[in-house]
Amino acid sequence: MMDMIREDVGLIDMTTVGLGIGSYKAKISFSTKEPIVLCGVEFVDEMCRKLGLETHIFKACGDKLKAGELILEAYGRADAAHKAWKVSQNILEFLSGIATKTHTMITLARTMNPKIELLTTRKIFPRTKELALKAIYAGGGAHHRLGLYDSVLVFKQHRAFFENDAAFEVQFAKMKQMYLEKKIVVEVDSFDEARYFARLGADIVQCEKMSFEALKQCVALKNEFPYLLLSATGGIGEHNIVDYAATGVDFIVTSSPYHAKPSDIRVVIERV
Repeated sequence: MMDMIREDVGLIDMTTVGLGIGSYKAKISFSTKEPIVLCGVEFVDEMCRKLGLETHIFKACGDKLKAGELILEAYGRADAAHKAWKVSQNILEFLSGIATKTHTMITLARTMNPKIELLTTRKIFPRTKELALKAIYAGGGAHHRLGLYDSVLVFKQHRAFFENDAAFEVQFAKMKQMYLEKKIVVEVDSFDEARYFARLGADIVQCEKMSFEALKQCVALKNEFPYLLLSATGGIGEHNIVDYAATGVDFIVTSSPYHAKPSDIRVVIERV
């Protein structure tokens, strides 16, 4: 958190120093201008306290707020309040935006399929993963995979290195044995591929940019392979998530929440 402050403040807050107000006692308060799912308040609290401010938290991460509700207040020196101001506002706005969109999307999906889950990809701007994941979970979603190290996901880009299907199938079986405690996920773009990998023993078939009818065909594979899980991915957002949920897939994989519009957070700094 303090790296963000150092990036913004640098060596000196020229305006606060120039006006000679740094030592004055101040209060900084954060509230929302619109309904949101809140995220980031614990980061702001930590940042304010490290700057020497005394904080009072009124809402928690994951809370659903109405417009005008107070989130956090902090008291202390004016120079500390001004250092905390913009970075804190940015954190609350961007993370609450992601959390709110996640909540909106999963709520829409569950109007059609109450058991469906919303998982987000690792297709995110580098070095922001920890913050973004906090927002995803606050909104009721979960992560699809954190990186290459925590899950097995076979793409065409992996299969391209095998001379033929037979060679691939041998190594696929070895990989399943190697990672006995892991579910094996394979991305496909057709029903034929989905059926092929279901027969091969894939635990999860990730259907990329497939039509609704093709997805329904893939879901029907569960009649033959009851253990099989199906996911839909590719171009899924608020505008079409209900249609994807209606196909019967077990979960949605998307990066859409990462592109959410930031929430509108009001900040007031005053002398006390």
